[in-house]
Amino acid sequence: MQMFELPPSVPQDPRLDRHRSVSDLVAIICSVAVFFVVSMQLELAERLSSWTRKHEHWQLDEIPLSLLVLSLALVWFGWRRWRELNRDMQIRSQLEQRNLNTLAQNRRLAQELIQAQESERRFIARELHDEFGQYCVVIKVDAALVARESLHKQTAIYASSQRISEAADHLHQVLRGMLSRLRPTGLDDLGLVTSLQLLAEGWQAQHGIDCVFKSHGTFEALDEACTITLYRSVQEGLTNIAKHARASLAQVTISRGPQYAGTGHIVLTVVDNGVGLQNTTGRAGLGVLGMRERVSALGGQLSLDCPAGGGTQLKVVLPMPDTEAST
Repeated sequence: MQMFELPPSVPQDPRLDRHRSVSDLVAIICSVAVFFVVSMQLELAERLSSWTRKHEHWQLDEIPLSLLVLSLALVWFGWRRWRELNRDMQIRSQLEQRNLNTLAQNRRLAQELIQAQESERRFIARELHDEFGQYCVVIKVDAALVARESLHKQTAIYASSQRISEAADHLHQVLRGMLSRLRPTGLDDLGLVTSLQLLAEGWQAQHGIDCVFKSHGTFEALDEACTITLYRSVQEGLTNIAKHARASLAQVTISRGPQYAGTGHIVLTVVDNGVGLQNTTGRAGLGVLGMRERVSALGGQLSLDCPAGGGTQLKVVLPMPDTEAST
């Protein structure tokens, strides 16, 4: 899904053009007034008339009247340009409002799509847990019964039962991993902070890379869309570290408050001490692109860069939801 965004080069504000036009008009009026006062003091018209009278054969006395006509023509031309500027300003304002409406509509559609996706993931996770998980347990129990009955009878049957039991354990581990990817474990019951702590600890145990989690502030009143987006961002960041960073340390920090990008924002960072972005092609992967669209749908920003100390930093800034900001 490609979201609509305003072009990076935003046209100049029409109100600035209007302000400049008014300033130019005031400057012209002031210049004319100053010239009129000076001409009164120096009697420029009389001097010009006496000078042109000496060169009547050149018809120089017709120049002032011609300049007056030219001035009137320039006033008419300026008036036409002013009308065209107002019309262009109205058209530009309508286009900008249409772009803003389209952007708001795309964000709303993206949020609905994300919610539908999470609902489908929740349904699939529940079905896998209730059906697939129970059958794995049944297979393991039956394999254990077969092994007990065939322990002193047929060695081949006993070995097969052991392999069945091991396969059931493996399937159960795979199922747990799939459930964790489909629906974060304990996110609904434990809250965002505790779930992120468990995610960091589980990732550290799985990959053998030290992972430090820090939380500043409370995040209990966040809505589901914001909570899921923050959790998935940490998941994506840690996954990329495990695949590409060759790091020995990762740090996840979630913060709020005026010391972090201003009041009313949530800032999430995932930092590592790995090789950074030097070996990448400069193009974000599909996972990062998907997270950027999730964050953008909530009115936030996602950035991926290299901090001064080396490594890579994934930073997510989300505006505080209304329900959270009012608490």
